Amino acid sequence: MKSRIDKINGIITVILLTVIVALITGGVFIYKSQGFAEATSSPNQYDFSPKMQLISSFNTDFSSSTSERAHNVALACESFSWITVKKGETLSFNNIVGKRVEERGYKNAKVIVDGEYTQGIGGGVCQVSSTLYNAWILAGMSSARVQAHSLPSSYCPLSMDATVSEFIDLVLVNDSDYDVIVNGYTKDRKIFFEIYGHPIEYTIKLRSEVLEVLPQPQPVVEWAEQLDGEILTDEEGEYLINKKGKDGYKSRAVIEYYKDGNKVEEKELRRDCYFPVQGAITRMKKTEEVKPPEDIKFDWKFNLF
Repeated sequence: MKSRIDKINGIITVILLTVIVALITGGVFIYKSQGFAEATSSPNQYDFSPKMQLISSFNTDFSSSTSERAHNVALACESFSWITVKKGETLSFNNIVGKRVEERGYKNAKVIVDGEYTQGIGGGVCQVSSTLYNAWILAGMSSARVQAHSLPSSYCPLSMDATVSEFIDLVLVNDSDYDVIVNGYTKDRKIFFEIYGHPIEYTIKLRSEVLEVLPQPQPVVEWAEQLDGEILTDEEGEYLINKKGKDGYKSRAVIEYYKDGNKVEEKELRRDCYFPVQGAITRMKKTEEVKPPEDIKFDWKFNLF
């Protein structure tokens, strides 16, 4: 009888242990799943859920930025800490990041306005939107609204940038079959954006192509009595550069689809035009040569009365 009781107790113990292990395992899984949106140390190591994997990433460098611009970049990236975008939903950059104003911590840094570089609150945020845009497209999804800068960006190839402002938004569409998670962060003066979701069928690459070069116009010339600075010389004489001219471009981005290492399809993603920039120089004011008066010849012949 005792042995039977011991046997029953043993079975009950095994059942209890099995339930406890299952609960602990489930608890750990649930904990990891809930903590997924908060862990930032090594986002590529989430192998516990086969349904949610890293499907694309993109990064850009801002190591040459001023401290103010770097501050703006990091501040905007903080808004994209594990954002879920459900199937069929759109993601508005301006809605997520909010207004770039001093009251919200943004600083004055260089921005592009109407084809000119100038200072503005929130300068640098366009690099965040451009990095996000590339990661999103590489994940096989599309955009509802994207606009290029008026001038080429140093951190992105032509037709792969995405400008934003108070009046210009980047709107991305989750037209995949599943929800996705977006994570943006900065590390070692680089912006990283990663998209997590269900595995996609193809490996996607982007290619930038120049369709036409738009030559810069002749520079505006100013004149001065003297030149102070780095003096250059050409066939017309000495001059200083006040503003560098730049060529403009017509360009396009091409999206390529690869499977098993072979390209199976490509299509045009978008076309853009970047304005040429007119330069400005200062030349030494030319002095007019004063010619000496010609010798006056007198005719000494005269009539006598």
